[in-house]
Amino acid sequence: MNSRKFLLKITDKWPVKVLSVIAALVLSVFHRVNTLETRFFSAPLRIVSDSKLVPAGSYAHTVRISVRGEANDIGSILEDDIEAFIDLDRYKSEGSYKIPVQTRKKGSALGVEPLEISVVPMEINVALEEKISRKISVSPVFRGNVAQGYELTSQFVNPTAVTADGPRGAMEALYEFYTGVIDLDGRYEDFSVMVNIINDNPLIIIHGNRMLECRGAIRRIPRQSQRYESADRSENE
Repeated sequence: MNSRKFLLKITDKWPVKVLSVIAALVLSVFHRVNTLETRFFSAPLRIVSDSKLVPAGSYAHTVRISVRGEANDIGSILEDDIEAFIDLDRYKSEGSYKIPVQTRKKGSALGVEPLEISVVPMEINVALEEKISRKISVSPVFRGNVAQGYELTSQFVNPTAVTADGPRGAMEALYEFYTGVIDLDGRYEDFSVMVNIINDNPLIIIHGNRMLECRGAIRRIPRQSQRYESADRSENE
């Protein structure tokens, strides 16, 4: 009898009770949503690809990330813990594509709930071309003159060429790299300097060390040649 009364008491006006429970849940969720905070930061856009295609034109290298969650939780997330990337593996032929920007949680962002992650822009336009790799020669760039009465008799760089890869169009138009400027002013003896290889195209990647050695041999001009040189200067004057 008691069990029957208890059952009748529970089921009495059950629609109202169900609606009350639903309303309580909605209010709880609404309150929780309203207490969440949002944090913004910029993140580098990574390229993920095992395919033979690479970007062939300019594209956004950074994106804007927003994370929404409990204040204490999102405050502890490091900017490096949210990774933004585009995946090129699904694309098999050259062309222009709208590629969605994806995000991945790492480190302190793992296990944070609730956590809403948004990215702007959501997709980017990228032109893709076949990746080509080949050896490119390197030429030194000199500035100024050696000391009077001396001459640069020989020079060479080591290595003489480096391996680089990039999109087909850019690689086909590339014939050589140049070094940073090497100053010759006032030099009167052999020299060896380490110098950068200059690469102004961010789509082209140089493999290995970006520094190389440049050596030069400087010799005194024989006196007879110096007299001829002085005479030539006098006639020109």
